[in-house]
This record gives sequence, structure tokens and C-alpha cells, in this order.
Amino acid sequence: MRQLSKVKHSRNQWKHKATQRGDRDRDQRKQIARITAERDRAIAALKEAQAHLRQFETPNQALVARPQGELVFLALQLFLVARIGFRAVSRVLSLLAWALGLKKAPCPQTIIHWVMRLVMVRIDSARLLRGVPLRLAPFRNGLIWMIDISIGLGTGKIVAVLACDAHHHQLTPDALSLERVHCIGVSVADAWTGEIIAELLGRLLAVMGRPAAYLKDGGGDLHKAVALLAEQGLASPCIDDISHAVAGMLKRSYHAHPTFETFLSACGRVSGKRTHTILACLAPPKVRTKARFMHVHRLFTWADRVLQLSPCGAAKAGST
Repeated sequence: MRQLSKVKHSRNQWKHKATQRGDRDRDQRKQIARITAERDRAIAALKEAQAHLRQFETPNQALVARPQGELVFLALQLFLVARIGFRAVSRVLSLLAWALGLKKAPCPQTIIHWVMRLVMVRIDSARLLRGVPLRLAPFRNGLIWMIDISIGLGTGKIVAVLACDAHHHQLTPDALSLERVHCIGVSVADAWTGEIIAELLGRLLAVMGRPAAYLKDGGGDLHKAVALLAEQGLASPCIDDISHAVAGMLKRSYHAHPTFETFLSACGRVSGKRTHTILACLAPPKVRTKARFMHVHRLFTWADRVLQLSPCGAAKAGST
């Protein structure tokens, strides 16, 4: 009996150890299965993330391979449509270089070269430009030429001749825009006289024919140039720009007026005291001395608004 008892006790111990070992093995198999499933999910997520990143990288690689013409077109659109300067265009392209896939954004001088090439192409194509025929003047090209000498280039001055259709306001209800204006001539000289301007206009007339009218400011040199063309039998009606005409009348009436001088002096004092302060928004707008009467309405509008916001005597003593 003692021997049988020993065998039974030994068998019970072996069963207990086998049971513990089996439980441990089952736990290990469960842990291995869980870890394997998590590893498979992590690998799948990694592959999906890599594929997603490749989708973002692919457009950049495609943009790098795009022709140079698309970059030139974008730069010209920023300059001509968005109306920002050459340096501003370069800065915008620098900010968008990563999104556009550009290794280096073009510098302002490069953008200037692109604009100059576009100008030369458009000037060359303007030779075939013709406006709507005029019934009363069949030998004219139906265009209004706008002449201006106000642009400076170094020590010289630029004369720009632009053309627009004489029937623009009959063809479209919108105001004259940049797309409706064509540059037909540009020239630079140290000084412009009526004779030199008449010679330039004569060369343009030989290519494009007589315009329906000339639109100019009240300058005497431009008036003399048109008169010289009339003496040669190349006359066209001459239209003075209404803004320059009104500015000329204001200048003759108020240039030496003591009240106007007092007003300008007050605007200057306000600008000096308000600029670079927390009330800089109340400073008067800047008006160039040369074209003061062209934009003098800005000063009058500003003064009227300021007086409405803060009438005389309303501010406390010693306040800003």
C-alpha cells in the first residue's frame, strides 16, 4: 500500500506540472499570435503611409520636369494680372518653390527680361492691329492712341504710345482694362520736343496708318507734335485727358491761394506727428508734389473724414 501511495502521489505531481506547463505554453502561443497580428498591421500601415507619401512626392517630381514656359507664364500672370512688382513676383515664387517643385526661384532681373521679351513680341504683333472701321473716316484705323512721357528711365524719359479701340464703350460696358490696351511704340531720349515726338509718331503712322484720335495730357510738346503732323496732312482729332485738364484748372485757380497753402501745411504737420505712431492710420495720404493736383481730392476726402470723426475742440487737453 505504501508503494501504491507513492505512485499515486508522483502521478499527481506530474499532472500538476504538466497542467502548469500547458497553461504557460498556451499563454505564450496567444502572446505570439497577438504580437504577430500587431506586427502585420504595423507593416501594412507602414506600406500605406509610404504609398501616401509617394503620392505627394510624385507631383513635385512632375513639376520639376515641366517646361520652362509654364514658369514664365506664371511669372507674367503675377506681374500683369496680379499687378505686383518684379521683386514681389520673385518673393512669391520663392515661397511657392517647394509646392511648385522649383529648385530655385527666378530673380527680379530674370523676370524683367521675360517682361521685356513679351513687350517686344506684342509691339511687333501690333502692326496688324486694326480697330472697328470708322464710317466718317474710312482712311483711319479706328484706334485711339494714348501718348504719355511721364515715365523715366535713368537720365532719359520714355515715350509710350498705347492704342485702344475707338468703339470700346460701344462694344463692352466695362471700363478700359489692361487687356484692351495694346502697346504700339516705346522710345527713350534725354529730352523730348514736339519735333522729336512728331518724328516718332510719323514712323508709327507709316506702319499702322492714322488713328481715330490722339489722347494726351495738356503738355505743350505733345500738342506741338500733333500740330506738326497736321501740317504734313496727317491730322487726327486731339483729345485732352479730362483728369489732366481738371488738374490744370485747379492748379491755375489754387496754386498760389493762401488758404490752400495753409491746408497743405496743416496736412504736412499732421503727417509728421502721426507717422510711426499708434495713430498712423489717421495720417494723410501721400501726394506727389509734381502731380499734386491730379490727386488732391485724396487730401480733401481725408480731411473731411477726420473732421467728422474728431471735430475741432473735441479732444481733451494734452491727449494724443
